[in-house]
Amino acid sequence: MPFRPSRRQLLTGSLAGLTLPSQARARRLRVGFVNPGRTTDGFWQMADRLMRTAADHFDIDLVVRRGERDRQRIIVQGRELIDQGLDYLAIVNEHRTAVPLANAAMEAGTPCLLVFSGLAADDIAILGRPRERSPLLLGSLVADNMAAGAAMARGLLSECRRLRRPERTDAVPLLAIAGPAATPAGQERSDGLRLAVAADGNAVVLDHVSLNWSREQARSRVISLLRRQPQTEGIWCANDDMALGALDGAAELGFKTGIDLALVGMNWQTDALREVAAGRIALSMGGHFLLGAWALAWLRDHADGRDFAAAGGAEQRLSLAPLDRQGADRYLARFGDDGWSRIDFSRLRQRRGAYDLQVTSVLAV
Repeated sequence: MPFRPSRRQLLTGSLAGLTLPSQARARRLRVGFVNPGRTTDGFWQMADRLMRTAADHFDIDLVVRRGERDRQRIIVQGRELIDQGLDYLAIVNEHRTAVPLANAAMEAGTPCLLVFSGLAADDIAILGRPRERSPLLLGSLVADNMAAGAAMARGLLSECRRLRRPERTDAVPLLAIAGPAATPAGQERSDGLRLAVAADGNAVVLDHVSLNWSREQARSRVISLLRRQPQTEGIWCANDDMALGALDGAAELGFKTGIDLALVGMNWQTDALREVAAGRIALSMGGHFLLGAWALAWLRDHADGRDFAAAGGAEQRLSLAPLDRQGADRYLARFGDDGWSRIDFSRLRQRRGAYDLQVTSVLAV
């Protein structure tokens, strides 16, 4: 679409490349964000609390709405935020909501940033890549979900082989509890799983099902899957809520996770990490709850005349990290009671023309 800067942008200088007078660089920002998760979702509660803490640090008024995993609700609430007047809109491409929200934002002259879940190929065909067709589509900051999904699969296979008898050389049978295919992050994690299993050469995914990130859905589905595939030795789960649901379902059928069945998840949720520390879940991949705070750091830098695109590109990925039993113990001791909200948020900002997108660097306080 052709670029037509709004009067608001010309006054505030929020577009990339516009030189800001020094006295304007400390101005307070108004950023809108539709949290796509349910009120009960542990991961999105973490992300929400950390974003609010970061917003205070970066002199940002963060206006948050809840999407409750409902596509139409996310779109409606995003458009309502845009109508209120924002300096920036942060968009999560949950349930493929990026196209309608980005189009609405750009039509209103509001710069937008993709965070947590980026553009799928079909979305790129419509919108183009960030900065490609409009400077208002500022960029994308997401987790390296494919690498994370592969690392989870390798960790799961390692744990399965540790638990099985040494003389067993047959292919390791797995189940996969994936996220919705309509969410790019979920699809990328599954792609990583498939790549790791193919590279391993001695593992097989018996069933691969897509659920809506729900603990109860995972519990119910795992019960039916394990009844049909009792030879299963490992369950790969695309988030911690579903890993906890798988744990619940397996226990109902008499499986002893960590003894005769291995589980992995993703998110670093406190309740899941307690199960990791207890040995009932092998590992949780995570650190991506930091993405929302990092996105606010990017927008603060952008408004202050330090364009993040010049410090690594308009599209960047965060490298995630696994927590196993010992790592979960250490993490819970340091950050388990929201201790991570005391992070030095200045570490998220641009330094010497770059961002250190490593979870372990930020949490090493």
